[in-house]
Amino acid sequence: MIFTRAASSNMQPFSVASVPLPFFGLAIWRAWMNVTFVAPNADIPFFSHASHELFDMVMLGVFLAGIALAKRWSPLTTKRWALVACPALMTPLSVTACASLFIPEASMLATPLTIPAAIGATFMVLLWSERYAGLPPYKVLVGLTGSYALAAVIVFLLNGFHPPYLAGFTALLPAASIACLVRSKSEGYHVEGLLHTGRGTIPWRLIAVMVLYSFSIGFSGIQASATGGTGSALTAFIVAGTYFAALAFMAERISFASMQKLPPLLMALGFLATPLSPFLGQWISGPLIAASYLLYYFFVDTSLCDVSKRFGISAIWLFSIEEAASMGSELAGRTLAPLLAIKPLGAGGEVSPLSIALLAIAAIAAAILLLDGRSLKTHWGIRFMEVGALSTDSERVVRVGEWVRTAAIDHGLTPRETEVLALLAEGTSMRGIAQELVVSEGTAKSHASHIYEKLGMRGKRDLEARVAEAVGAGEKRRG
Repeated sequence: MIFTRAASSNMQPFSVASVPLPFFGLAIWRAWMNVTFVAPNADIPFFSHASHELFDMVMLGVFLAGIALAKRWSPLTTKRWALVACPALMTPLSVTACASLFIPEASMLATPLTIPAAIGATFMVLLWSERYAGLPPYKVLVGLTGSYALAAVIVFLLNGFHPPYLAGFTALLPAASIACLVRSKSEGYHVEGLLHTGRGTIPWRLIAVMVLYSFSIGFSGIQASATGGTGSALTAFIVAGTYFAALAFMAERISFASMQKLPPLLMALGFLATPLSPFLGQWISGPLIAASYLLYYFFVDTSLCDVSKRFGISAIWLFSIEEAASMGSELAGRTLAPLLAIKPLGAGGEVSPLSIALLAIAAIAAAILLLDGRSLKTHWGIRFMEVGALSTDSERVVRVGEWVRTAAIDHGLTPRETEVLALLAEGTSMRGIAQELVVSEGTAKSHASHIYEKLGMRGKRDLEARVAEAVGAGEKRRG
C-alpha cells in the first residue's frame, strides 16, 4: 500500500516551506562532487587528471578516523576549524582547474590537490550529517530528496557555461555550502549533546543492507555509468525529484513503510532485467538498480538522523560507520568483478550467470533484512516504519524525543539511562531494550528502576501518562 490516510485529522499539513532553506545547501556540496569527481566536464581536462580512486581512498580513511575520534570531534558544527577547513581544502583544486585552462602545466597538480580536497569533502559530509540529525524524520527526508534534485539542476546549469566560467563557479561552491550550513545553525535545530557512542547503539541491520547495496553497485559497475549510475545527475533528478514532489503534495498520505519496500522491489526488477543489458544497454537495469540505491540511501540516512536525535548518539560516529562500510563494500565489489572477469552492466557482450547469481543473492539478503520492519521498530522504536502518514508519525517522534532529552537533563540521567528512557518512551519491551543495548534483561530492568526513581515515577504507567501529556501539549502548541 503506497499511500494511506493520515492517522490524525488535527495535524497541520506538511509543506516544503517547513524545511528551512539553508538546509538545501547540501545540494551545493553535491553539485561540487558531481562536477569535480563523479562526472567531470570533459571541457576541463584538469578534472580528468584528478584520480577518483585516490579521492575515494582518502575519504574512506577519514571516515575510519571519524569512527575512532567521534567523541573528540562531536559536535563538529561548533568547531570553527572544521567550518574553515572544508572550503580551504576543497577550493584550491577547483581554482587550479580554472587556471589550467590558461596554464596547461597546472594539470600536474591534480593528483596532489585531490588529497586535501577529499579530506575537505569528507568533513563536509560529516558536517551536513550532523546538521540534518537535528531535524525530525520527514524534514530530513524532504531536505535530502530536495537537495539531490536541486544538485542535478545546478550541475545541468553549470555544464552549460563556458569552461572558464564553469571552473570559476565550481570554485565558489564549497564556501557557499558552508555559508548555508552556518546559516542553518540559527534555525533552532541543535546538535549539542549528541556525543554518545557504543557498540550497542549501532543499527547494524540498516548498515548491513547498505553494505549489500553498495557491494552490488560496485560489482555491477553501475556507479561508473554516466546515464544510469548512482552518480548520474539525470537518475538523481528523476528519483529524488519524484519523491520530493510527492512529499510536497501528498505528505499526509505518504507512508514511510512504502519507501522501505520500494528499494528491494526496484533492485529485483533491475536484476531481472540484467540478462537483457547486452541488447538494451544500461537503460533498463542500470537506472532501476541506481534508483533502488538512492531510495535506500534516503531511507537509511533518515533513520540514522532519527536514531542520533532521539538517543543522543553522535551523528559523526553513526555516519562515519555508514560511509566507511558503504565505501569499503563498494570498493570490494569493484575489485572482485575484474578478478571474476565480470563485465560492467551495459558494457556489451554476454552477461555472466555468476554475476546475476551474486547480485540476486545480495538483493534477496537485503530485502530480508530491510523488510523486517518489526525488528527495527522493536529495537529502535522507529515509528515511521509503521504504515501511517509520514508527517504524523514524525511529529510524535519529535515531541517524545524533546521530552526525553529535557527529562534527561533536568533529572541528571546518564547516557545509558537516556537511551533506556527513549526506548521506554517509545513502548519498547524490556526484552527489546536488552537486545538492542546488548545487556541482560535484568540490567535493563535495573536501569528502568533507576530512571523511575530519578523522575519520581512509580512505574511504566506513570511514564506512559507523562509521555502522553508531552505529546498532547505539543499538539496544543501547534494548534
